[in-house]
Amino acid sequence: MSNSLNDKIQRGHDKYYKKNGPCCAGCDHWQWHNSVAGECTRTVPVAGLDRVSMIGMHDASVKLGAGHIMTPRSHVCGEFLDTYDWG
Repeated sequence: MSNSLNDKIQRGHDKYYKKNGPCCAGCDHWQWHNSVAGECTRTVPVAGLDRVSMIGMHDASVKLGAGHIMTPRSHVCGEFLDTYDWG
């Protein structure tokens, strides 16, 4: 993936966050995978399918390894953190 595509996706998340307020799209703990979902590095790793249940995947035929919980960019939780200087 080129830097320009990465930049475009990041700008989309920034715009979404600015419009909607505190959510995964603007959280320091969140690492996006695409334009709508990413994983929360604040949480402890969990087993396979538990990772993707919050984004609506159930009974996937793909074998998923353990990792951080995947969330949609709109998700809001009590662990939100934004240390970026927007000024």
